[in-house]
Amino acid sequence: MLAEMKTKHDGKTWTDFPRTHTEALVSAWFRSLEKPFLADAPNKLHTTTSAHQFEEGKGQLDLFLQRSTTEASTIYSYKNVLVVGELKQSCNPSRFKADFLQLTRYVRSVFNDQPTRRFVHAFLLCGSMMELWIFDRAGAYSSGPFDIQEEPDRFARALAGYLTMDSEAMGLDTFIERVAEGEEQQRYATLEDKRARLHTAMYKQNAIVCCGTTWFTTYDNEVVKFAWASGKRTSEVEHLTQAKIMGLQFPAAHLFQDENSDFDDLPSATSTNTSGSKRKSPSDATINTASGSNKKQRPSIPRKGSMQPPPSTSKALTKPTPPTPSEDLWEDRIYSCLVISPAGHVISKFSAIKQLLESMRDAIKAHQSLYVTGNILHRDISPNNIIITDPETPHDFKGMLIDLDMAKVRDSDPSGARQITGTIQFMAIEVMENVGHTYRHDLESFFYVLLWMCARQS
Repeated sequence: MLAEMKTKHDGKTWTDFPRTHTEALVSAWFRSLEKPFLADAPNKLHTTTSAHQFEEGKGQLDLFLQRSTTEASTIYSYKNVLVVGELKQSCNPSRFKADFLQLTRYVRSVFNDQPTRRFVHAFLLCGSMMELWIFDRAGAYSSGPFDIQEEPDRFARALAGYLTMDSEAMGLDTFIERVAEGEEQQRYATLEDKRARLHTAMYKQNAIVCCGTTWFTTYDNEVVKFAWASGKRTSEVEHLTQAKIMGLQFPAAHLFQDENSDFDDLPSATSTNTSGSKRKSPSDATINTASGSNKKQRPSIPRKGSMQPPPSTSKALTKPTPPTPSEDLWEDRIYSCLVISPAGHVISKFSAIKQLLESMRDAIKAHQSLYVTGNILHRDISPNNIIITDPETPHDFKGMLIDLDMAKVRDSDPSGARQITGTIQFMAIEVMENVGHTYRHDLESFFYVLLWMCARQS
C-alpha cells in the first residue's frame, strides 16, 4: 500500500501535488491518493465547502475522516468525525497560533459531540509543511513540522494510518459497550459489580483540557459519571469510601477506575532517531480491577517524528509561567466511571421555591457532615453538583452534594494538580486570589448558587 502510493513521488516531489495550494485543489489531491491506493480502507476522506454542511453550522472543515459505513448525508455531524484536517495555502510561522487555534476549535467540537472520546487525531498542512497532532484531556501533542515533499514516506504513513486506524487507535470510546437490540442500539457501562444501560447525556464539559466530566441518566433511575480526574488528587472513590465508613448520607456508588500510569514508552511505530522528551498522558493506563489487570498502550501518531512540540508551540500549550526543566508539561489523569443511585435531578430543575430552599438547606447539611464527620472539604459547590433527591422517609435529605473530584482531606497538603479548584462562576473571591480554601469559601459558593437560581431560574 505504502510502496504503491509512493510511486506518485518522483524522488523530489509528489507529481500531482498542485502548484497552487488552494483548499479545493489540495483536497482533491488527497482524494486522488485515496481512491486508487486506499479505496477499501475502513475510513474515508470528506471535505466541506460551507459551514452549513455541518449540523448547527459549527464550522467548515477542509478535510476530515469518517467511517466508510457512516450513512451518506449532505449534512455532517461532529459525532461521526474521526480525524480533523486544516489546509492553508502557505506556511507562515507568524500565523501559527491562529491556525492552531482554528484547528483546536474543530477538535473541541469533536469532543463536545463525542464527550467520552479518549483522544482526537488532527493535522495542519500549510503549503507543503505538515504537522500531526493528538489532542486529549491533558493537552496537545505534536509530531513536529515536516515537508511532505522531502519526507514522502512520513506523509504516506500518516495518510495510510488515518485511513486504516481501528477504533482504539483512533481514540474512540471503547469502554461503553454498544449492543444492537432489535432496530435500536443500546449502550451499556459494565463495571465489576454493575451493568448500567445508558439513556441520555445530561451534562458534559465543553472544553478539551479538563476532566471531561460527562453524566448520563440510565433506565434504572441511576446516573453514570465518566471523568478524567487529575492523578495528583485523591480519587473520588476514596472520598466516597471514607464517607461510607463514617456513616455519612451519600448516594450509593459503583466504580470502574483506571490506575495512574505514565507514557514513558511509546509504540515502536513512533520510534525515531531524534531524541525527544517523554510525555505523560491519560490515554495510556493500567486497568486494575478485582479480577486482575492489563496494560493498554496509547495508539500512536502515524509518523516517525518526535512527540516533542516545536518551540513555536510551547506558549500555546503551557502555562504563562515557563516551566522548569523538571516540571511535567502534561499531568497524568485517571479515567473513572461511577454509577450513582438514586439519580435525583440538578437543583436548577426545582419545581417550587420551597423545594429549592429545602434542597439547598439539606445540601449544606451534607456539606457540614462531610466536613465535620468525614474530614473532607468539597471545594466545588455549583448548581451541577447539587441534586434534588426523592426522600424515602421524612428524615432523609431532600438535597444532596455529588462530585467529589475536587474534594480534599481537611488540613492535607496541596495536591500539586494544576487545574483550578472549583467552578469559576461560583468560586469564593478569596479562592480566586489564591487564599487557602476553607469551609467558609464553600458556604460563600452556596450563596452564589442561590443568587444564580434566583436570577436565572426564577
